[in-house]
This record gives sequence, structure tokens and C-alpha cells, in this order.
Amino acid sequence: MNEDVKLCVEILEKAIAFEEEGMAFFQDRAQNAPSALERNLFNSLAKDEAGHKAHLVKMREDLLREGSIDVLPDVDDDHVANVRQIFEKALEEANDPYDFQVEELEILKGALDVERRGYHLYAGAAAEVTSVRAKSIFEHLAAEEQNHYSLLKNTYDFMADPEGFAGFDGNAMLDGG
Repeated sequence: MNEDVKLCVEILEKAIAFEEEGMAFFQDRAQNAPSALERNLFNSLAKDEAGHKAHLVKMREDLLREGSIDVLPDVDDDHVANVRQIFEKALEEANDPYDFQVEELEILKGALDVERRGYHLYAGAAAEVTSVRAKSIFEHLAAEEQNHYSLLKNTYDFMADPEGFAGFDGNAMLDGG
């Protein structure tokens, strides 16, 4: 197994464990969420994390079986959901978005931290690999974590100040840019 394949397998192992952690976090939060807004968002994020995990497991298995970076898939943006639509749908289905506990904001902060960690995991992996194909995949996964972060940040901002909420902002940046 060459060094590029070995490095990618190591990164994928970490990424799979991270996605499992995120999936469990969001499933737990969805089951215990007191509002429909949060429940819908956390269920959507748990589903995304499960999809990421399945994709990562397949890539790892393909790399181990074939021993070549060439088996990595091309990046496919078709499955990426529009985070604005997810937010607005969750908001529409919420019975009373003003009815929440202050503790719920702390839960959202924890969820923001999960997405921040995921972004840094994938952005770091993209910077570490030399293969253009692997770099593209990890950059794509970092962008998906960025989308999740934007979704959660908008939810946090809305719940913290419903009257002052200016509308969906898709520009929250995890990389400081």
C-alpha cells in the first residue's frame, strides 16, 4: 500500500469515528428536543452524518481492496441539500418558535462545536493529502460541515433573538474568512 493510500485510510478511519460521534450526538438531541424546530434540524443533521459515514466507509473499503487512490469517487454536489430550505422548512413546522428554554441555546452551541470540529478535520485532511482527487473529496466534506454550521448558527441566532433575526445568513465562516 503506497503512502497516499495509507494516509487516506488513516484519515478516513478518524472521519468515520467522527461521523459516528456526530450522528449519535444529533440523534440524542433530536429525541430530547423540546421544540419541533430543533427536532427537525437535529434529525436532518443526523441523517446527513449517517450518509457521510456510509460514504466514508465505502471509500475506505475501496482503498483497502484496490490499494489505489484512483478508486476514490469524483465529488458529487447533487446530494447536498440547500441549508436555507432545511432551515425554513424546520421553521415552518415549528409550532411556536418562541417557546424554548435558555438551555436549548447551550445545546445548539454544542452542535456548533461538533460541526466546527468536523470542518477542521476535513480541511486539515485536504491540506495533508497530495492526491488531487483526495483533496477534492476532503474539501467537499469540509464544505458540507460548513453548511451544517450555517444551519445551526441561523437557528441559534433566531432562537436567541426572534424579533431581531434579520433572516437566513449563509455566510458564517468556520475558517475565519
